[in-house]
Amino acid sequence: MKSLVRLASLAVLSGAVMTAAPASAQDDDLDPAAVAAAVRYGLPLAFEGYMTRCFEALDGEGYAVTNAPRLRTKFSEGADAAWPGARQLLLQAAQEEAGQMGDLIGDLDDVELRTFVDGLIESLAAQEIKLESCETIERGLEILDPVPADTVASMFGFLVEVGLGLEESETSITAIAPPSSSTPETSSTPQMTESRERKLREQEEETK
Repeated sequence: MKSLVRLASLAVLSGAVMTAAPASAQDDDLDPAAVAAAVRYGLPLAFEGYMTRCFEALDGEGYAVTNAPRLRTKFSEGADAAWPGARQLLLQAAQEEAGQMGDLIGDLDDVELRTFVDGLIESLAAQEIKLESCETIERGLEILDPVPADTVASMFGFLVEVGLGLEESETSITAIAPPSSSTPETSSTPQMTESRERKLREQEEETK
């Protein structure tokens, strides 16, 4: 189930705004385009989960409540077109998943799979969001509001691509870096101290 939760978290995330659940943006098996599609598809579902969880904790005259109908429309329009990419990521996760859950995902037809994903994303959004984070998420939604939903999703695909590039660079640097020497450097300080002490003793003996 871990891979499926990772996928749902990616879709629920939509900019680290919808939930605190982390997306694994540096997994070397992630396709940035599929991640962007999963985020785009999950935006309206994540928003519904957020509103379900946070409605009573939000100001009734605040940004999220008063703009909820418009945001639902904004996130929903175009989300259906992202389903094939989101489905690709889900099936990839299912292939990596061992046991009954992986087999179950693989046996579902497209309609059944989509119904399963819809329920999973919305319920995870509602479960993962902490009530004390509701107002912070509301501010994030307001900041991102001028950005088209497609662009928000594309940003996540880009972040995954950047993360993969950085990970590859770090691997290359590690491969070419010379091994560190385990032999400690010899300090001349102890030798200088012993020599000075010997001279002091000789001077004391001559004085006697």
